[in-house]
Amino acid sequence: MSTMDRRKFLHIVTVTASATALGLTGCSSDSNSPAPITTPTAPSVVLAEARYPQGVASGDPRPNAVLVWTRVSGLVNIGTLRLQVATDSGFSQLLVNSDFGVSDASDHCLKVRVIGLNPGTTYYYRFLLAEEGSLLSSATGRTRTAREITDSTPLKFAFISCQDYIGKFYNSLLPLLDQDLDFVLHLGDSIYETTGDPAFQSGGAGRGIQFRQPELALRLGTGEGAFLAARTLDNYRDLHRAYRSDDAIKAIYQRFPVISIWDDHEFSDDAWKDNGTYLDGRFEERDSERRRNAEQAYFEFTPVDTDLGGTGGRVEVVRDALFPNTVLYRKLRFGRDVELFLTDYRSFRPDHLIPEDAFPGTVIMDRAALTQVLALAGVPYEAVRNNFSAYLNIDRPAYAVYKQVLLAALTVAYLDAGLETGQATLRAQTAISGNLSTTVINTLVQQYNAAVPANQQVPLLPQALIDTLDTGIAWFTLGKTSPFGNIGSRYFVVKDTYDLYATYRLLTAGGATQDAWGSAQTQWLVSQVASSTARWKIIATSVAFTSMVLDLTNPALGVPAPFNQRFYLNVDQWDGFPQQRDILLRQALGNVPGLVFLSGDIHAGFATVHPGASQTHVEFTTAAVSSAPFRTLLQNSADSDPLLRPIAGGLIPATDQLLLAGNSAIRYVQTDHHGVSVAVFSADDVRIDMLEFQAARANSASYNSAVVPDRVRSFGWNGSELSSLSG
Repeated sequence: MSTMDRRKFLHIVTVTASATALGLTGCSSDSNSPAPITTPTAPSVVLAEARYPQGVASGDPRPNAVLVWTRVSGLVNIGTLRLQVATDSGFSQLLVNSDFGVSDASDHCLKVRVIGLNPGTTYYYRFLLAEEGSLLSSATGRTRTAREITDSTPLKFAFISCQDYIGKFYNSLLPLLDQDLDFVLHLGDSIYETTGDPAFQSGGAGRGIQFRQPELALRLGTGEGAFLAARTLDNYRDLHRAYRSDDAIKAIYQRFPVISIWDDHEFSDDAWKDNGTYLDGRFEERDSERRRNAEQAYFEFTPVDTDLGGTGGRVEVVRDALFPNTVLYRKLRFGRDVELFLTDYRSFRPDHLIPEDAFPGTVIMDRAALTQVLALAGVPYEAVRNNFSAYLNIDRPAYAVYKQVLLAALTVAYLDAGLETGQATLRAQTAISGNLSTTVINTLVQQYNAAVPANQQVPLLPQALIDTLDTGIAWFTLGKTSPFGNIGSRYFVVKDTYDLYATYRLLTAGGATQDAWGSAQTQWLVSQVASSTARWKIIATSVAFTSMVLDLTNPALGVPAPFNQRFYLNVDQWDGFPQQRDILLRQALGNVPGLVFLSGDIHAGFATVHPGASQTHVEFTTAAVSSAPFRTLLQNSADSDPLLRPIAGGLIPATDQLLLAGNSAIRYVQTDHHGVSVAVFSADDVRIDMLEFQAARANSASYNSAVVPDRVRSFGWNGSELSSLSG
């Protein structure tokens, strides 16, 4: 890509609304100099929605400004679109009537920042393409500016998350079209970067995506489970085109301004910075160009306005301003009582604390480290030593035969995982060194003995020896049972030992190990929230602060050892950074009144009360628009893991009850329905309505009929107490 191309991929153009719009000059996206508009002689306006296959959109409303967007098709390279903005849907009183250039450099997307508007006002807009003597019109969009800071009118909006397209339809969005909303808040996963990941995507119902350049995409999986993931800019554009062409999505964006943040799937599943996790550590997945491709397509297609610099001319979003320089976090004010803070969880966060390729037997906290951390809680090592794993130094000559067996076994495992011989040997040599768990040693020796003649077998480490050894924490003690995989690294992690290890990393490696928002964003957020004059401070976060703990310690559950423990179900979200989360909730934000968290990502609905230093906060997590519900994902993970499969059958149907038992802060949870949520913020209280739909309803379209939720769960919050307003 040339230097010019890198700098010209997307422009946000600023235009000022005026009551004398027919005499306006237009700001071309290819020039900073205003040029007079030549008005065609009585051209006919013809509705031509097919030329605007993703419809129209608006976003990031301010009291005096809003961003409007469209994409036009059928142009070979460059063209000109006219934007009209009016206070009426008939466009009899034009405030904007200006022409703007579009080109293939931004996939013929156009974003215009309209300023000079009035607060709390509904506006209508459309785009016109002059062709063969007619003006080919987009659908008419409706938008609304934010209210001025003295306005105390209640604010009503929807918040949504996770809209998979593969085999799914967006019926859950349709009831929103009947509501009078100020805006829709999108909390991320507006696209999924894969074309049919068998772990969570089905290809039915005629809803699939084909890349125009599949040979340039990432090829993942094998056999019937093979699928593609976006890699190039064109791949990501293909996804946005498909997702935004859905009729329900188009209707939402056409009717309401949309305020957006991203999560992982706008780039890559369980991503951190520019790293993917598809291969679970088998091979390097860092790819800065792929990340920038994902961000470029996102900014091309999403009505996000992150720069208000200047009141005229052209504002560029340049390629060089993308990762690692992207700043998506921002704030928006809505009247006297509400300020919205939008955060970015993916761009700055560190790696998951448990490497996906960690060798389960490696001891990460020996007796000294364990003693140090336990002392912080006033617990002596000897009182709990038997709760941890005995270990020995495999490099000692007395254990040479065991080292040979482990090296051979692990080398074969690495070769089976697809590593070439040199890498497999090197990784095995690195892993089979230092302190190793005796449990893992004996497990591998048993596997070795089962594969060789009796005269070549090696005796297990005797229990008498094991009883004399120090104990510590190995990756195995955290739940890691295989060399490569997300079970025991990102999902289904033993909570108590994970908390100890996270504390140890914080002590020895510093706060960067858990700095999910990055220092600059965290400082910005804490200071801005603390100084806000709004009654309600909303923090929009793509992933939940709510701790999802599966408590299997109750003997009545009949769960055998070693599974009768407490587990974090997902440490890709804030459970992965438990100390930093507590610092934020209890200390940094713990004295801020009127704080409300809105989150998504987990494909489940939650209402949670978080205690702070002097204030209590509430969090509402919305279910997925169409993506597989959390309980389905849990079942899929259990089915793919031979250790979890035997115990999962009786537990997964009780997921909701187990989560409530595992975290007393949770007041409501549902894990098997799709849904969207509607919020009303007034001067005195907050009302949240969770509209919930049975998962099967996403399997076919109901776009031409009335759609009502299967149930609605409603909650009230007055700043200190959460009340249920429905059953």
